[in-house]
Amino acid sequence: MAFLIYDNKSLRIDTSNLLLDEKHLIEILWTLLEKHGYDFDCASTGVSPGPDLGYFELAVRYWKAALSIYFAGFSKAFIEASVEFLEPWLFNSRHAIELYLKGLLLYVEWYQQLHENSLESGFRTQVAKISNIHNLFDLYTDYKDKLISVLSNWESDHICEPPELDELILTKRGEDILTEISEADPTSFRFRYPSLFYRHEKAKGSHRIQQIQFERNKERLFTITGLPREAGIDFGHVKVMNTIHELFKSLSDIGNHHDSVYSYVDDLQSFAHEW
Repeated sequence: MAFLIYDNKSLRIDTSNLLLDEKHLIEILWTLLEKHGYDFDCASTGVSPGPDLGYFELAVRYWKAALSIYFAGFSKAFIEASVEFLEPWLFNSRHAIELYLKGLLLYVEWYQQLHENSLESGFRTQVAKISNIHNLFDLYTDYKDKLISVLSNWESDHICEPPELDELILTKRGEDILTEISEADPTSFRFRYPSLFYRHEKAKGSHRIQQIQFERNKERLFTITGLPREAGIDFGHVKVMNTIHELFKSLSDIGNHHDSVYSYVDDLQSFAHEW
């Protein structure tokens, strides 16, 4: 039976069918709808075409979801036995970063294609291949190496003036933050599952639970981000959120610079087609 009842463009809630684990959360969130109203419009998934194939757009959605989970999880209105919603918040944050990095790689691929054909459209709805790597540090290193290569061979007369390298890469601090997040979860599995796979002798292995313990051990925290190196270690979530936000903002700024190049090149291509 539905717990959200929609009738004559009005919405109400029936809490009698809710699970114990969700009842308090939904009742508190419902007050937001009562205060600010709600949207009855239909929804649609999907992203917009571009050199990044919509990866930037989806990254922003995951980041907004991470922010929503974070502020719900650490509000005293929702707190549950000091567990909150750590894994969903951290997974969404990490996934947003991964999406941005893959979008950056797709941009560099388009720059490479421009050198072969200056009229190669950035309005892309499909590409031949997208990196299946999940390690954030490896993705960024691949992006940075390819970017330096393509900019060093940039043909200004053929395309346009090259963008500035410093505007398209992370600062030293940004790279350090990214490195720690990557080391905290190199495969993207840590915050997705309750266990991790550990390989033993003769290619055998087993899944080991990520057990909660609330152990205070500063030596098991990363220096810059404050992220725990493993499950069960207490950490200050405000420091973690601040550094993840700092990194995401930097990636967003880089993405905006790429989008500006796309807009300019697209105008030049439109002008060329007119002639």
